[in-house]
Amino acid sequence: MSRASRGDSRADTVLAIACALVALLLLILPPTPRDRVAAAIRGNLIGPLAMLQTRALQTGRALAVQDSLQLVHDSVAIRAQRLAAVEAENTRLRELLGLGRALQWGFVPAEALVDRGAGDEHTLLLSAGATQGVQRLSAVVNAEGLVGLVQAVDARTSVAIAWPHPDFRVSATTADGAAVGIVSAHEGEGADRWLLELNGVPYRSSIALGTPVVSSGLGGVFPRGVLIGTVVRALRGESTGWSRSYLVRPAVRPSELHSVMVLLPERSAEGVESVWRARVEALERRVRAAGDSLAARAAADSSRLAADSATRPDSARTRP
Repeated sequence: MSRASRGDSRADTVLAIACALVALLLLILPPTPRDRVAAAIRGNLIGPLAMLQTRALQTGRALAVQDSLQLVHDSVAIRAQRLAAVEAENTRLRELLGLGRALQWGFVPAEALVDRGAGDEHTLLLSAGATQGVQRLSAVVNAEGLVGLVQAVDARTSVAIAWPHPDFRVSATTADGAAVGIVSAHEGEGADRWLLELNGVPYRSSIALGTPVVSSGLGGVFPRGVLIGTVVRALRGESTGWSRSYLVRPAVRPSELHSVMVLLPERSAEGVESVWRARVEALERRVRAAGDSLAARAAADSSRLAADSATRPDSARTRP
């Protein structure tokens, strides 16, 4: 270490002496040769060094600008994500307020949390209990439709089972009342486990795909007219000579179970058919439009087949 430091100090001393000698030489030279030497030094030594310094400054400024732009981009991305979450939350709150205005009375608003402590992922812990008027076997709904059923009530909280729960049952009917049955959780695999199952439909009643299914009001727990979901397809192998079974896509998604309404028994007894009527009618219009489209396509296909069959004999006659 000491030898290296002594070597560096000697090199610095030699360089300083050389610079001093060059400076003295330039001072004693005549103006013309001195200017030539100065120009050579500026062109061969100082110029490249100045250019390197300029490029270094430009590179530093570019990196600083890039860092600032990256920070701005990240900030905008974070704000956009937060904005999407805020907009979704505002939409849910507006829908909940609209549900409250439609119900007018006989309900208790509550926040729904997945009750992990109960050992069941389909059990909800509600932030309202007996103090707020919640009673056992009360229907739990939100703006989209039926959520579940209150199973147990404490002073300030209550426990409800959501529709994917194995013990969930509700008497259901199609919106037009043409078919009735019992809706329960579908014990499928993969994505099908988040579907419902409509059982006990009379065999003479055939339900079109997309038909809305609502609660029938039988049983005295769920009021009539609460939207449950829409028919996806018929279950093969489940239909017998007496009844049919269908898969139903639920109107309420488990990931959207945040804010709910608990219907009091007297409000359920009064009826809530008008609350979800607009959604049900929109679904019915969609089914009718799909049926008209299929009918028009079938008519076009039959017309094309008739035209083809009419032209085939003529083409056969023209053959030699």
